[in-house]
Amino acid sequence: MTSTIITLVRHGKLAGPAALYGRTDIALSAAGHSDLTRALNNLHAQTPISQLISSPRIRCLQVAQEFSAQHKIPLRTEDNLQEMDFGIWDGIPFDELGDEWKNIEAFWDSPHGVQPPEGESLTDFAARVITSWESLIGNIKHGHNVIICHGGVIRILIAHILQLDWRNPALFKQLQIDYASCTRIEIGDYGKAVPVVKWIGAFTLTSS
Repeated sequence: MTSTIITLVRHGKLAGPAALYGRTDIALSAAGHSDLTRALNNLHAQTPISQLISSPRIRCLQVAQEFSAQHKIPLRTEDNLQEMDFGIWDGIPFDELGDEWKNIEAFWDSPHGVQPPEGESLTDFAARVITSWESLIGNIKHGHNVIICHGGVIRILIAHILQLDWRNPALFKQLQIDYASCTRIEIGDYGKAVPVVKWIGAFTLTSS
């Protein structure tokens, strides 16, 4: 029997006002950078990381590149693990959205039924994330693989792994994925033709 550990890590706090940040390439705040670095260090101390996979957005990739160079860990980027594209709402502070706020509220109430103007539908977002995930687990190396990505991506992957309906608004309104939090997944062969994926749970690492 062989098994693989995958830890999904959300990026840290951002250096910007409250907004929907999808395609907007915003950097981490100083605290966000420190929190994400600390989370990776703690993960590595508990179970040595054998490979890093990162969204190409700077809020994920900068710390991934630094950690990879420091610890001599292979790093690859995965474009399809970027956050959802929120179109004309993307990167605009909430207090500057004016009349668009009512449309965002409608989106939160029915993310599957309302598409951000000039943005990505939830169906397309989920499809690219799940396709990327299936490709990754089909080719991933044994050991501890850490994927640094985004809250929306992690929610879609949890729903996919647990066979939940990713169209359910509760997934986005009630499932909290904290900054720099970790979601651990184990993949075992167990003699099956298709790997068995087991969701272990989400947690936040703190230094002792």
